[in-house]
Amino acid sequence: MKNIFKFLLMVLVLVSAVSCSSLKKMLNSQNVAKYNDIRATFVTTQGEISFYLYPEAAPLTVANFVNLAKRGYYDNTKIHRAVENFVVQGGDPTETGTGGPGYFIPDEIVNWLDFFQQGMLAMANAGPNTGGSQYFMTLYPAEWLNGKHTIFGEYISDSDFEKIRKLEVGDVIKEIKFTGDVDLILSLHKNQVEQWNAILDKEYPNLKKYPIKDISSYGGEAAEYQEELHNIYTRKSDEADNEKEYFIPRLIRATEKKIKGVVSSDEESTEF
Repeated sequence: MKNIFKFLLMVLVLVSAVSCSSLKKMLNSQNVAKYNDIRATFVTTQGEISFYLYPEAAPLTVANFVNLAKRGYYDNTKIHRAVENFVVQGGDPTETGTGGPGYFIPDEIVNWLDFFQQGMLAMANAGPNTGGSQYFMTLYPAEWLNGKHTIFGEYISDSDFEKIRKLEVGDVIKEIKFTGDVDLILSLHKNQVEQWNAILDKEYPNLKKYPIKDISSYGGEAAEYQEELHNIYTRKSDEADNEKEYFIPRLIRATEKKIKGVVSSDEESTEF
């Protein structure tokens, strides 16, 4: 009996090792950094809180968020709303819950991002297509928000989520930092970003300037990258293609968390 148990244990260890190796190869082969490795870190009074961003799901939302952050719009803003076991909300320089950048952005809803899990980063709004600068972070699953708010990020580690839970009204967002080529994200939407900036310059004349590179400076790589984003974001009519399309980015996230041990013991007015 002991020999059988040892044999089964050895088989389990071998399978786990092979699976882990396969997962690592998959991550390396997916060329994730092109569209799937943009991360935002909120520097707050509760510590640094990091999120994966999803430009492949919400390209305009991410471009808007990055541009606002790079221009200092979010610097030293405060959490103005906190609902126990629900959400914390920020992104309003007026701290009233009614402030915004002076323009609206469209909703970007995809099937493979939802509120069935905690720690989602999403746009606040006052109805369809009224997002601006305010965002919220979920503390618990909130499936009734599905289809009503653009999800554009997700917490990275358990320690990040614990800090989200500690956020209270009055906590300060000192700045938002990024890793990944956010300049390319802005360049892909340069015309739109410049329109936003023209409004921002009137509404908030003291914001920092942040130059947007011309897309031509990226050569052929930019066109390839833009096509990949378009192919992922565009919904296919074939259900099988849809399932594959929506599953892969989430699988990459989950796989990375397991390999890196991130999630383990080692590890403007909104109408909801």
